[in-house]
Amino acid sequence: MTTGGLTRRFIFLRALRWLPLGLVLPFLVITPQARGLSLGAIGVVFAVHSAVAIALEVPSGALADLVGRRRVLLGGAALTAVSLLIFAAAESVVAFMASVALLAAGRALISGSLEAWYVDSLRLLDPAAPLTHGLSRGAAAEGVAMAVGSLVAGILVSLAGPAEGGGGAFSGYGVAALAGALAAVGYLVAVALLVDESDRRARAPGRPAPVRKRVADIFATAREEFMDSVAVRVVVVTGVALGMAFSAVELLWQPRLADLLSDPDTHGVAFGALAAASMLASAVGAGFSPRLKRGVGLRSGYLLALGLGSVCVALLGAPDTVAVFVSLYLLAYLSMGLTDPLHFELLNDAVGPTARATLISGEALATQGGALVANLAVGALASTHGAAFVWALAGTLLTITTLAVAVPLYRTARTARA
Repeated sequence: MTTGGLTRRFIFLRALRWLPLGLVLPFLVITPQARGLSLGAIGVVFAVHSAVAIALEVPSGALADLVGRRRVLLGGAALTAVSLLIFAAAESVVAFMASVALLAAGRALISGSLEAWYVDSLRLLDPAAPLTHGLSRGAAAEGVAMAVGSLVAGILVSLAGPAEGGGGAFSGYGVAALAGALAAVGYLVAVALLVDESDRRARAPGRPAPVRKRVADIFATAREEFMDSVAVRVVVVTGVALGMAFSAVELLWQPRLADLLSDPDTHGVAFGALAAASMLASAVGAGFSPRLKRGVGLRSGYLLALGLGSVCVALLGAPDTVAVFVSLYLLAYLSMGLTDPLHFELLNDAVGPTARATLISGEALATQGGALVANLAVGALASTHGAAFVWALAGTLLTITTLAVAVPLYRTARTARA
């Protein structure tokens, strides 16, 4: 296989990986709200998602390093399909908790494994091949796929009939989750056909070491690379802040948009369209990310993208008009698209192949840790102080984090040049 063929395969798989989430994303919060859950209860439901992700994120990465990325990706796709089937029919707190717990388990298995497979395979084909091209195009394709999924979901919900008061899996918001489950099955099939790890097995001849020793070696390597690399620590700390800030955005944007819209009959299409537009904005940002890197450098581009996101999140609650709210929301996701490839290039450049998936999962764990704190706090804070206060607080926290990590990043760059 050529490097170009590998990159195209990776881009396709990354797009298909998040299509199931794109189909359900516009209605993740409004679905339980329409079925009788309060905003505080919904926050607890998604805190369960974050808690399960935290518990499984690093072990799932170590599992991918141990038994192979393909097996772990297949398991994650299967769990995603089951979780969305439950979400489609759920009408109680317990049912929604079960759904998001399985969704978190599936996402933990998927997280990092595909990127680790791509980076290792690319390095085997061409050790000097740049990572930014494939990672940025993969992020852009992911955004486009999620946008398409969100648009389709909005249309399906509009055609399905009344969305309020439950109605079962085949009416209202449930049809979007059913479509997401079907897309997850499609991803499982694609992984089975396209992810090839024969080269990985060939690089490990002889009798394998005992499982316990191999796991211990992987974690030891990951710990050493975390302690030795400033870039890895910066990425992890920033991941916490990003998880907190954008969890606050995700938990509150649907209720906020519902308040701003005068006609409830437009909710399905409006939510789907805005979710789709946010994914396209993220895709545009990801596509522009290599240019930003070439223009100002990896570290400066990363900090500029983070700064744009922090400002947009902080101002998100200020407007009382749909147009201004939508503009800030889309700019926030444009900044996320800019940030994502640079974020993971910093991480991948700093780590070796032995524990790559483990460290990528460790970064995702940090992000989920921030999300857990936000999900537990946001509902209560929004109820007492309003969404504008929560978003201003989240944006300020992200700004402080960006300023704090700038110093070690630039100090490391000067040391490397010296």
